[in-house]
Amino acid sequence: MGEAPALEQEPASGEGQGRDANDAAREDASPHLRVEGFEGPLDFLLEMVRRQRVDLGPLSILTLTDQLVGAIENSGGGIRLERRADWLVMASQLLLLKAQLLAPANPAAAEEAKEEAKQRLAQLDELARMRAGAAWLAARPQLGQEVLARGQADPPAPRPQAELYVAFLEATLAMLESREGQVTEVPSTYRLTPPDLWRVSDAAQRIASLLEQHRYDLPLERCLPFFPAASDRQLRFRAALASTLVASLEFARDGSLLLEQTQPFGSIILASPRA
Repeated sequence: MGEAPALEQEPASGEGQGRDANDAAREDASPHLRVEGFEGPLDFLLEMVRRQRVDLGPLSILTLTDQLVGAIENSGGGIRLERRADWLVMASQLLLLKAQLLAPANPAAAEEAKEEAKQRLAQLDELARMRAGAAWLAARPQLGQEVLARGQADPPAPRPQAELYVAFLEATLAMLESREGQVTEVPSTYRLTPPDLWRVSDAAQRIASLLEQHRYDLPLERCLPFFPAASDRQLRFRAALASTLVASLEFARDGSLLLEQTQPFGSIILASPRA
């Protein structure tokens, strides 16, 4: 019976060791954080940020600080002071990395950020003035509510339509009487006189007449009429050449003659169709 108490004490000793192990594991564990883009222990977050596996830009330092303070308060004094100091060091390192991310990288970037800040402040000042002006206008008496408009006089009655029609006829009659006795000049009409040029029908008659007289090949230039020296001689020559060419093409289409040209831009020969 002396061994029984010893057997009953062994489980108690094991349970005490388990509780000590759980307390030690709880003290070694980092606070569990839940911020935008990350969820996990604080030390793991710091390690991922250092390895550039987690973007620190979108993470809210304010949310992280609130959760860290909440974790310290909820521990109820069960976390050693040294472990709390480690948490604060890790949080300060995250804050330092966040500050380095927000701080300008060089003096030029700092100057640019300063100018941008000035512009933003100027925009905020302008927005404040606009809001103040809108508030001042809103506080003014509103027409139709606090202030009533003056009554306006009645508009003049419109003249009857028949009276207006009679006045129009009188004005028209007075205008016609003032023109009585005046001779109205009829403006002359400009009529363009077409020039007497060599037409296609004239060229067709001349080609037919020459082919009856000359059975051999006939150059196209021989079918042109004679033009005396005049100011419009070049115009008449070009018109006659075009009309003669069109007339010869009409004869060639009908099969009445053949057109031959031995070289480009050479003379065109009119020949009778060969049997």
